Amino acid sequence: MRRKAAVHVPKALLTGAKPTAAVYVRMSTDNQNHSVSHQLHCISDYAERHGIDIIRTYADEGRSGLDFSSRPGLRCLIEDVQSGVAPFQSILAYDISRWGRFQDLDESAYYEYICRRAGVAIVYCAEDFENNGSSISSIIKSVKRAMAAEYSRELSSKVFAAQCRFVEMGFKQGGRAGFGLRRIPISASGKAKPALGFGERKSHPTDRVLLVPGPSDELEILRGVYDWYVLEKLSESEIAFLLNAMEAPRECGRAWTRDCVRDVLTNEKYIGNIIYNRASFKLRKRHIENPTSMWIQRIGVFPPLIPVTLFRKAQQERKRRLAPIPKEELLAMLRKLYEKHGKVTTTLIDQDDTLPGAQMFAYYFGTMLEAYTLAGLPPTNICKFIATRAVVGNVRAATHEQIKALIIGAGVGLEKGPSRNTFLLNGETLLKIAIARCLYEKTALPRWRVRMDEESRCDFVLAVLLDLQNQKADSYYLFPKADFLKVQITLTEANMSTLSQYKHASLEAMFGAGHKTTR
Repeated sequence: MRRKAAVHVPKALLTGAKPTAAVYVRMSTDNQNHSVSHQLHCISDYAERHGIDIIRTYADEGRSGLDFSSRPGLRCLIEDVQSGVAPFQSILAYDISRWGRFQDLDESAYYEYICRRAGVAIVYCAEDFENNGSSISSIIKSVKRAMAAEYSRELSSKVFAAQCRFVEMGFKQGGRAGFGLRRIPISASGKAKPALGFGERKSHPTDRVLLVPGPSDELEILRGVYDWYVLEKLSESEIAFLLNAMEAPRECGRAWTRDCVRDVLTNEKYIGNIIYNRASFKLRKRHIENPTSMWIQRIGVFPPLIPVTLFRKAQQERKRRLAPIPKEELLAMLRKLYEKHGKVTTTLIDQDDTLPGAQMFAYYFGTMLEAYTLAGLPPTNICKFIATRAVVGNVRAATHEQIKALIIGAGVGLEKGPSRNTFLLNGETLLKIAIARCLYEKTALPRWRVRMDEESRCDFVLAVLLDLQNQKADSYYLFPKADFLKVQITLTEANMSTLSQYKHASLEAMFGAGHKTTR
């Protein structure tokens, strides 16, 4: 009989003091043969035989070996190794499959390389080869990694085929029952067990789960949801609000949301059908929405909770609401609303039941201001304010850069102030930059407002006034804080002449005056 190859410890572990090691264990499910306790027992026995002191354990219980992101234990281990201060010289793992079943074999090798580069060896205690970096070791590891990955692929295919078969038999595959439904486990002998509550799992792996109608009060609420949507034309958000107001219970105990209502209105389980494989996430690679030809369906598993005709009407209503509306028709709606109220605001749009929400107008036209412009309507003040936000940001940035260049060019010390839009000159004078929009309020004259109270410690406020169209900087004012007790200065054409001593033709001219003041 061929003799089993001896397992060797890397030479680095045999030199100096008693070597120390960390343990990494992983288990995907509680039903696996290689349980965490079994792995720890074998690794501890290995460490005792080779004189290794185990000082730390990293574990991923109930975690798949397919990807790195869902394994906090392995992530923590790699972070400790990369920190350069890991107190152990090696990592003990049960075998290569416990390290991971990565579908990309290079990914598994990469994490091992990170450890080896940091001077931390990895020992696979149950493998029949020495992980010493030799050519033979590398070949065997590659084969073992491929076998571990292939095992996951084969298992995935077998499990998927079995799940499809069970769906065709009328059994539900995972997930919650949903409002108005209950999950009933069925034993291998065909005996029904008590209904499963929220978060409960079947007691035996051979049990199968059937969906059955829930309590009559939930069924009544369910039919009311469809009536609200189809007959009364309520939106999903409005229905969620009504359900929360009447304290309709959800299976999970949480409040109703728009998404919850959408699921009730679109899921065919409410007419007795089970649909499986609408989306897939095989081997944790990426989420894919499958075409209808790939769906696994079983029709009429249990009596419909909602009349089939009502369910189909709900789907038609949903399709109608989601159908794209021509832009010209949307613009005509805005003009009609303006004729009715003499103005158009997002509030008026949302309050009108005959119009889509203001969000849809913004989606189709980019912004509400663009929608008003194309419809030939005057924009609201809030739209003007939002539209000038980018201009204000650009003017502020240009002003900051220009002031920095002027002050530094004059040899004056410049530091960033204690808060936004402030500069400290010569370590003692605090200057604040304020950008003022041109405001139009009803029949009042154009005005510019400069706030003085945002920085109580500032010595000067440099106000940059935008032009009448709020497109560019128009004039500059330098206000000494000591001259103004008000928290806000309002400039209009009527009082600008009284404030002319603070006005400067340009930043260059202001800098000269400001520089003399700060001396």
